[in-house]
Amino acid sequence: MKKILIFGDSYADPNLKAIGIYQQDTPWYELLGSDYKITNNALSGTGPHYSFKEYYNFILKLKNYEYEDYIVIFFLSGEDRIHFPKTNPEKISHINWDFYKKESWFCEHPDFVEEQSYYNTFKSEIDFFFLTMHEELKWSNFKNVGFLHMNSLILNMKTIVFCTFGNKILSNGEVDMDMTKLNNSNFYIHPIEMGYISSEEFKDRNEDNYDFMDHRRNHLSQQNHKVLYENIKKIIVNDYKNLIPFVKDIDESKNLGIRKHTEKTGDFIYE
Repeated sequence: MKKILIFGDSYADPNLKAIGIYQQDTPWYELLGSDYKITNNALSGTGPHYSFKEYYNFILKLKNYEYEDYIVIFFLSGEDRIHFPKTNPEKISHINWDFYKKESWFCEHPDFVEEQSYYNTFKSEIDFFFLTMHEELKWSNFKNVGFLHMNSLILNMKTIVFCTFGNKILSNGEVDMDMTKLNNSNFYIHPIEMGYISSEEFKDRNEDNYDFMDHRRNHLSQQNHKVLYENIKKIIVNDYKNLIPFVKDIDESKNLGIRKHTEKTGDFIYE
């Protein structure tokens, strides 16, 4: 039996708790666990900088002939999610970099007093890092996808990639490149960002200017956990042409979480 390794953020974190009626939902990775042996390295709030540390450790510890026993599922999130030294990787995503204004900012949260203090203390160093690495970070997920694609071929290791949210180049259409042209029998990148799939679950989501504290398990309804599970099974056997569309405008969407009146877009809050 093939073994599956999962890397990524809150879309795959097995310890991310749902609230209310969504506590009973079975996430896609648990459904997949009935078919495969799963090792889940995903951690909420983290980005590629953290996830690839785990991936590098996996690559380095195996011998060449062992890679074929594994399938990698990788969720790529925002490039500015840097695991700074001596920080909790789950909370450090509240330090952000505005790629357009070229300045850092902290997303305030009452539970993140220590992280706020860290940001205030090291703001000049954080800004220096981001300014120095600005272009490199902006393009980094292109390179990350290329690296995963290369390893899928060299190591003969099936690799499946999903972009989640906040990718500056890959998801925002700044460069007109169809990454799905990389898809082959050993590699698959999904064409739709997971954040878009999550927000499309909201019925009449543009009705007012509210943000939602997301109570769903891993930002997905039970319906779409099942769709993701079924689609991953299809991708594993290269049945790319028969993937199931994700569910939109779910009836109970108004109860997905607490509505917070803001000046934003009515999307769920991704943390």
